[in-house]
Amino acid sequence: MAPSSQIKLMRHAARSVLSRDGHLRILPSSFSSSSSLPSSHYAAREHGLGPQQRRRQQQQQQQQQPGQRRTYSAVGPTRPLRAQPNKYVTGVTPDQVSNVQELRDWYSANFVDWEDEPDRIIVRGTGEGAEAREGEGEDDDEEDEVDGRGGIILPEGLTKRNVRPLVAYLREPGREEGSRNCYRLRNPGINDPNFPLIPGMLHGSDPTRGVLSIHPDSKIMVKTPWFEIQRELDRYHHGINGSFVNRVYALTVYHANEAHLDHHRSRVVKKRDRNKYTVDDEKMAIIPIPPPSLPVPPPRTPVPGLVNVLVVPADLQMHPVGNFAYCLNYIRYHPKKPIKIPVRCVNEEESPAMKRGGFLSMVNRTIECLVDEDVAIPEKIFVECSGLRQKDVVRRNRLIVPDGVRIHPRVAADYLIGTVFGAKGGGGGDDEKKEENEKKK
Repeated sequence: MAPSSQIKLMRHAARSVLSRDGHLRILPSSFSSSSSLPSSHYAAREHGLGPQQRRRQQQQQQQQQPGQRRTYSAVGPTRPLRAQPNKYVTGVTPDQVSNVQELRDWYSANFVDWEDEPDRIIVRGTGEGAEAREGEGEDDDEEDEVDGRGGIILPEGLTKRNVRPLVAYLREPGREEGSRNCYRLRNPGINDPNFPLIPGMLHGSDPTRGVLSIHPDSKIMVKTPWFEIQRELDRYHHGINGSFVNRVYALTVYHANEAHLDHHRSRVVKKRDRNKYTVDDEKMAIIPIPPPSLPVPPPRTPVPGLVNVLVVPADLQMHPVGNFAYCLNYIRYHPKKPIKIPVRCVNEEESPAMKRGGFLSMVNRTIECLVDEDVAIPEKIFVECSGLRQKDVVRRNRLIVPDGVRIHPRVAADYLIGTVFGAKGGGGGDDEKKEENEKKK
């Protein structure tokens, strides 16, 4: 049997390289024996490597032992194809590479170890796991399962009232108060195991729990994880287009030393196959590798009396440059407390002015309402826009108020919502003049 060095020279003589005109050409055997250049030389030249970098790359390849890299002779049965060739050259199928030895050698000459990359292993046609592996990057319409470990599960009564959970932690007195300490909470150091926490305060009255704002105990210093705030901001954006600061949340407060990152990680488990696969050359089988299990967060106990406290986010301060939460306070909520609900338009296509490009220029985008205890808190109050013409003034009599929701008595009867502007063709004056002219004729 020929030595491994001779086998390498024989294989290199049969390799084909890509010429400058874009065609495949076979290197002659005399070229490989006299001035044999490894295939990495052409790959390095194509990538624009300098002579020193090419020489260093050749020395590294010469230092490798023959047993470290698996080599296969061009003569004899070919090994099963395990990688996708179209990852490198568009239009090349696995069958073409398996049947054409020249194409297979060209891949070996230009893409070293392209068949040994585990991320590109083919599992097509090997069962149900293979089909799931192929469609791993595709979006599916199946609903995902949510793992309940470490999450907050609200009572059914709060869920029906359209209340979402929030988590906060107590602030240690003295150590987490003041400007410098609050800055450290928002911006932990590189070696700090803590995650960003936004300082704030829980205050306000709640007659249902016997808490009055005049008592000093009603003011509680809290810190909210940045993840909790950003999640709600992404869902209900702050500002005139959203209702994050106008929603009711169930706040649960834990002790200061129980803040752990695993409690705030995503607990969504996809229904599709998440296994990874490897190929066993000896048994000629594909072995699934299950994904690692989710970490179990450490136990934590809420502060007595601060479990599912109904609050409304107030005084949300955003950084003027970074546009991230800088401070967030909470005000206790109860059914007798008014809440500002955003106002949105509906039935715009039935308005002669708005269906021609007009718009309702809102003066007041929210309205104070009282919501009964057993009624779902609405996210918005709709304005009926049917029949609106240009320069029409919209007041509170056009609001569609659901059952169990009442407008606060201090809101005036002529409360102004906005005025219709734009769309000159939508005004009633031109249409009336045309009808009068037609009647005269």
